[in-house]
This record gives sequence, structure tokens and C-alpha cells, in this order.
Amino acid sequence: MAAGWLARGRPPGLNKRATMLLPQHLYYLGAGDEPWLDLMDNDEVADRVVMLNIGPGRTADENVWRADLRGSLPAADSDPGEREWQFRIDRGDGHLVHPLVAECFTTALQTVWVQDDELFAYRPAPEVSPPRVVKIDEFVGSLPTRPLYVNLPRGFDEHPERRYPVIYMQDGQNCFEAFVADSYVGAWQADLAAEFLIGQGLMQECIVVGVSHGQEDRMLEYLPPYAAFTPPSRRPFVKALTGENSDKPLARPIQPQAGRADKTVRYYQDEIAPYLEQHYRALQGRENRATCGSSMGGLFAVYTALEHPEFARNHAALSSSFWITRTRDGKLEMIERMRTGPRQDIRLWLDSGTRSAPNRGDDGMRETLKARDALLEAGYVPGVDFQYFLDEGGIHNEASWAARLPMIFQFLFPAT
Repeated sequence: MAAGWLARGRPPGLNKRATMLLPQHLYYLGAGDEPWLDLMDNDEVADRVVMLNIGPGRTADENVWRADLRGSLPAADSDPGEREWQFRIDRGDGHLVHPLVAECFTTALQTVWVQDDELFAYRPAPEVSPPRVVKIDEFVGSLPTRPLYVNLPRGFDEHPERRYPVIYMQDGQNCFEAFVADSYVGAWQADLAAEFLIGQGLMQECIVVGVSHGQEDRMLEYLPPYAAFTPPSRRPFVKALTGENSDKPLARPIQPQAGRADKTVRYYQDEIAPYLEQHYRALQGRENRATCGSSMGGLFAVYTALEHPEFARNHAALSSSFWITRTRDGKLEMIERMRTGPRQDIRLWLDSGTRSAPNRGDDGMRETLKARDALLEAGYVPGVDFQYFLDEGGIHNEASWAARLPMIFQFLFPAT
């Protein structure tokens, strides 16, 4: 899986290095006999820098080595693709330090510590615990009680001074391979993607929280309040919407229900975010938050970006269900609001596949293209404010979304 992720490369528009911009120093904690830092270009050695022994390591066989580099730091607002550089370490004893799935590390980190074949933006503790997913079985709040899944990054226990940005993922029961048994459709493998990207210096250390949906209320929880949905006349929906709980015919037909996404955003902002800040050292502020979802969850991400930018600046909307906001005159209300509404300070990933299922549908490709065009008309700048991606052959399912997730995580919180 990791090799496949690496082969997909960087997010579109972020995968070319105009110049190699190097940090001032690189530190390596490990064994070696006069090691060298090999600076790479397209997987070939372009330059070599001797590494200096600056102190003892964790054991008698290790030392802390430093390479002094000649590069200059890039501008803080430069494109992440222009900040990437490549290297490996030649230990001098016949061993090379590089990722398991590539000939060299490719990273945008500008402070680099290498320990146990992973990259860090700080000096890590001697022993670093692996990432883990914590399940909160019953999170009680203003919306119906549901599970939360909290993916904590590596070293969470050993670095109590560190605080972390948060990616809020919709349909949380489908997000993590560690709890794939909780899903009936498969997992996005967000835990595996984050572990790989963070370890290779391609993504910031983040908390990824999966917020489960409200079962029968899912459609309404993710639907904007300016749109309506008429549920099927099935008992679970009837009970949720009317309180009736019998097998008798309905006393009245089910009426269209206005969306409740505004309430769901407040639930995220006023209840889940403070909980994570109190218990899991989550960073505060919109710059340190992202939302990510697919289908109706993607629609909710776009709604949050446009209508509640105070909550989060970064958003990813995969295979979004724009169709459900169609009005009687045939217009897609959400896309019209993208075109005519106030221009928000956001970063938005927008994508679709090309099939809703094998050999049929288009995964909302046409509507997503209209959404892209609406953003352009409104003055949003591709590569700066938003990124559009078409997944040729992608299907409306968890496997396709999982395949795109490494690009998306790098877009939401790229390594710095």
C-alpha cells in the first residue's frame, strides 16, 4: 500500500521542484562510520555533504550526526512543491538510510531529524510510541450520541508539550483500518495514510478525528439548511422524523425536511473541538483545522467552507453530492452560492471520479466541474485557494477515496 501511495506522487500542481531549497542543518541519530548525506535529484546523487559527530546517541553504538547545508530557507508562502528536496544517508559502513519504498526521502521539512528511518521536524524522544486510534464509544452532545474515533500521531505520549492540528472527517466509522469492523463498506485507511506520510516528512503531525454520522439522520445532518430532503417512507426514518414507532400506516405523508448542517457545524465547533483541545492537546484556531468528507460528507465540507469559514480554513470535498441541492428551476443551489457568495479565505480540495459504480454514472463529475468553474468565476485561484482533481476510473466508494487520501492529506496540512 505504501509503495502505491508514493507512486501516486504529490497533489496536482504541487509535484515539481523549480529549485532544491535546503535547510541549514540535518541531524541524524543512529549508527554510522563517518556517514555522508547524499543530496538527491530524481533519485540520483547530486551532491554529498560530510556529517559531523556532535554528541552521543541513545546507545554506545549511536551518535548524533549533523550535516551543514549550503541551501537557503524558502519564503514562508512559497509553493509546497518548491520546498521539497531529496536525500538519503550513507552510513559509511555499507548501509544506506532511506525509506523502505523509495531510494531516498522526499520532504518539504525545513528542520530535519532522522531517527529510526523516520523524519521529524524536532528532536524526538529516544523512544517514540506508534500512532494509535482511540475509540470513544458514546460521545454525548447536542446531536444523537455516537462514536468518535481519534487517531493520535506517533510520539503523542512522549511529547506532552506538543499540540496538533486536527482533520475532522465525516462518516467516522468508515475512516480507519484499525476499526474497519465498525464499517459495512470498508475503510479509507486514514490511519495508515497519516502514519506513512508523517513518517516520510510529507505531512504535518496531526490528529485525525472520525465523527460518526447520525444513522437515519445522516442525510439531514450533512445537508445545508437551504436545501430539503424527503426521506423514504421506511420506519427508521419515520421514527427519527415524527416519533411514530409502529407498523400502522402513516397518519400523514413524510414532508420534505430542511437540512441541519448548520447544527452539525456548531456541534463540531462548540462540542467536539473543545473536547479534543481539553483531552488530546488539539490546537485552536481555524488555521489548525480541516474538514474532509465524501458524497454527502463532501457536501458538508463545502458548506462549512463557504458558510462557516470561522471554524476551519482547510477543507476536502470528495465526490460531493451537489445534486441534492437542485432547485425547482434546475439550478444547483450550492454551486450558485459558490459563484455569487462572498469570497472566503479558505483552501478547498475538490474532486470526483468518473464512475458512480462499475460501468455506470460519473461520480458527480459534471457537477464537480461546474463547482470548479464557479470557484474560478468567483475569483478563487487554483493552486492557492483550491485544488481540483479528476480521478480517471475512480468509483464512488471507499477504495477510490482511500487511494486519493494521501494527496489530500498533503494538501490539507503539508509538511513545513
